[in-house]
Amino acid sequence: MEALVALLVVVKVLALVLGGIVSLMAYRAYRRTRMSGLQYFAVGLAVITLGTVLVGAFHHLGGASVTLGMVLESVIICAGFGVMIIGLYRT
Repeated sequence: MEALVALLVVVKVLALVLGGIVSLMAYRAYRRTRMSGLQYFAVGLAVITLGTVLVGAFHHLGGASVTLGMVLESVIICAGFGVMIIGLYRT
């Protein structure tokens, strides 16, 4: 079980790093082009990335149930995608 938890931590950290890189690249593209859709894309990705990592920490450190963690993660993902959709409709 401990190996599985360690693997989960590694994957969550990797997701945080990769999501942060993509968010930063989208934000830099927004600053270069001033296309508002890219700004929304960067914010949406940041919400999804940070949200999934925080929910994982909330579950493991705060003792939340697996079901509650999955619900919170799904809500955060929906919020991030919602921000991206708004950005696509505004451009």
